Amino acid sequence: MKKLVVFILFLLFSNVLLSQTAMGDIESYMGNLIDNAPGNSGNNYNEPNTTELTTWNSIISDILNENIATARTNANTLNYQITEFTDTSLSPNQIFYVLEEKSSQSNYWGIYAFSKTPTRNNLVIQAPHSKYDTNTGKQAVYCFKNTIARAVFINGTHRCNSNNFSSCSGTTGVCGSSGESYRISDQAHVTNSMFQKTTENLLSTVSNPVFVQLHGFGKSSTDPYVIMSNGTRETPSTDYATLIKDALLVEDNSLTFKLAHIDTGWTRLIGFTNTQGRLINNSTDFCNTSATASSGRFIHIEQEKLKLRNDEEGWAKMSNALMNVFSSTLGTNNFNFDNSVAITPNPTLGQISISGLNINSIEVFNAIGQQLLKLNSFIKNDKIWIDLKAFSKGIYLLKINSDYGVSTKKVIYL
Repeated sequence: MKKLVVFILFLLFSNVLLSQTAMGDIESYMGNLIDNAPGNSGNNYNEPNTTELTTWNSIISDILNENIATARTNANTLNYQITEFTDTSLSPNQIFYVLEEKSSQSNYWGIYAFSKTPTRNNLVIQAPHSKYDTNTGKQAVYCFKNTIARAVFINGTHRCNSNNFSSCSGTTGVCGSSGESYRISDQAHVTNSMFQKTTENLLSTVSNPVFVQLHGFGKSSTDPYVIMSNGTRETPSTDYATLIKDALLVEDNSLTFKLAHIDTGWTRLIGFTNTQGRLINNSTDFCNTSATASSGRFIHIEQEKLKLRNDEEGWAKMSNALMNVFSSTLGTNNFNFDNSVAITPNPTLGQISISGLNINSIEVFNAIGQQLLKLNSFIKNDKIWIDLKAFSKGIYLLKINSDYGVSTKKVIYL
């Protein structure tokens, strides 16, 4: 009898583990979870308490350290599970750990996915308003999958789902009357949340993390297509916002921009009350005080719908731009492909030599982002010659694609 009981317990335990594995396309899997998240009515969102936040922080640490069994045990106490998801649509297949609430939900704290073997270990993508800013959740997952970033965070309900108000500073009119405080279900404007706690954990444990937060807005006639901010008016030493803007222009030269730290008179949708941005920029009070100095590691991107977030064609522009800016961190020495690319001579009188490991294709753009030339008839060459004499003298951008990432270089043709 004792052996029978042990065997039954073993089967039950095995079934639990098996139920936390899945395979297919991570976009479809997480897209279904996003579609089923509650909307702006229902008051579903449950604010976590101090004990739950502490447990959650341990879960995130265990996932990052691949202590998955321990993480699953702790997640179970919060009605969450960790699904080991094998994406068979990628070659080679990739494994992601999806921290998701069980099917009988009670907390709605969001969906968090982590790459087991990230290509861009320092890139974290966030979508805090996926049920309000149309398609930003699915866009974030698309970018996460195709860049194989470190992690992606998706909120668990509509930002207006709760009837309770956040104590953090800032007001909005999106949930009712103009000038209301944010709701506690608005993950970009509360500190007492799993979204904030996970940001805090990765900020302290991942090497040189950069958090790219995707939002959407309704464009008026005086608005640009994209509004970007690092959470301050300051220009950091590494200006990722400007780098992403330049990379997006290579993808679509019809885009227009406002950047809060450059267009300092611009005040609309600049994310200064965003609590993740305040945290990442070292504010003295994440809940109530906007940061005065920029770490450069928080990028708030507001997008008009049709150009970038309407469908996969737009999502690919954002994904390609992020791949361009954030080089691969694969390899035992964190090999940086961008740093390995050499172009000589530069400035040039016409002919240039491009060297780099396993180059697959090269695209040439003019200064306003128009593609002039694409070369992809070679396979993983390490040195290629290009003649610019067919073009006018001026400044050109070269987009160099390889097995190890994407690099954009400026060339001056005299």
